[in-house]
Amino acid sequence: MILVVGGGLTGLRAALTIQESGQQVHVVEAQQYAGGRLSSQLIDGFTIDRGFQVINPGYSEFQSLDIRTYFHPISAGAVAKIGNDSLFFGDPRREIRSLIHSLPRITQEPRPFFGLLRAVLLSKVHNGESSDQFLRRIGVNGEIYSSLIEPFLRGVFLAPLTEVDARFAQRVLRSLYRRVPGLPDGGVQALVQELQHRVKSLQTGEKVEKISRSGRGFTVKTTNATFSARKVIVATDYTQAKSFSHSLPEVSFARSTAWYFTLEKQLPQQHQLRVAALGSGPVVTAIDIAAVVPSYSPDGRGLLSVTTLEESSESEVRAHLRGIYGEQIDGELLTRMDIENALPIIPPGGKRTGILDVDGLIFAGDYLTEPSQNGALLSGRLAGECAINN
Repeated sequence: MILVVGGGLTGLRAALTIQESGQQVHVVEAQQYAGGRLSSQLIDGFTIDRGFQVINPGYSEFQSLDIRTYFHPISAGAVAKIGNDSLFFGDPRREIRSLIHSLPRITQEPRPFFGLLRAVLLSKVHNGESSDQFLRRIGVNGEIYSSLIEPFLRGVFLAPLTEVDARFAQRVLRSLYRRVPGLPDGGVQALVQELQHRVKSLQTGEKVEKISRSGRGFTVKTTNATFSARKVIVATDYTQAKSFSHSLPEVSFARSTAWYFTLEKQLPQQHQLRVAALGSGPVVTAIDIAAVVPSYSPDGRGLLSVTTLEESSESEVRAHLRGIYGEQIDGELLTRMDIENALPIIPPGGKRTGILDVDGLIFAGDYLTEPSQNGALLSGRLAGECAINN
């Protein structure tokens, strides 16, 4: 048997890869639910995800899984404040009506948009180049960069673009070019539930306390049981994984805070993602996710999902939101989530192997690939293939 420790995206993908090969696999998850960072809960009837997360079917690993969950698409673009105007910039193939008011600005400053297209389709990343250096080098600059593109990607990576390898920014942009991301009814955990239902053998509430070598395999002791396994895949979070091996690379992580406010009245363009320029206040992104997926709200009120990266108070967040939307946010603060170790930071020039195989004890996670759902799934697939073939 092959044992997978951790039932997040990485662990579930590893288990499915092994299962498809015909070999026996069992997953143990410490929490009472699978999904890891991809989780949802109900608060006062509202669906609350663990931070603002969207599912991008354009990622190659999602495409290989043939996901059947339906995703309500989010507008293919974002609203940025340019001067005194809040303008929507997006994919003209999908959002031509929303772009009408922004066309004069695009015509006035076309170079950043042509540069962005080059970033997606043509340009090559230089070795050791940061996302910031790459985008500026190919002509993505000026107010469009600082007010729209930089804050959008900072909201994706939860870190300044000077600290992120350009290869990952390019992959994100390419995936967005292919498909529009979205959210399912029931929250992001609906995706996890689909994958979980495909796994034949999975236990929750089983925390692994010790992994030791035994003959040609391993003995794994959990809270309530002891397992013998030929191979073990450790697909836990980085902190837990480090307790099982000193061979893992040192990895820095970004933190974020997710805020969820009810909306008692409509706001301008509230169904579209808002981005805020660095230095304008604590908010990075904001969107009424109930306007995208109505089932997130139990009573028709809006649900404003806000992401901040720096330490800030509720009053500071509300003040910045007022500047972004031009109106006071009077709704209730449903919850605030401080998310430590939200995403790994892969620095410019950083090399990642995808997995780490320590004589049959295989480590997997997005900290070994790239900071994304695609990275988590990719590492899980590679770990499963390694366990099968070695």
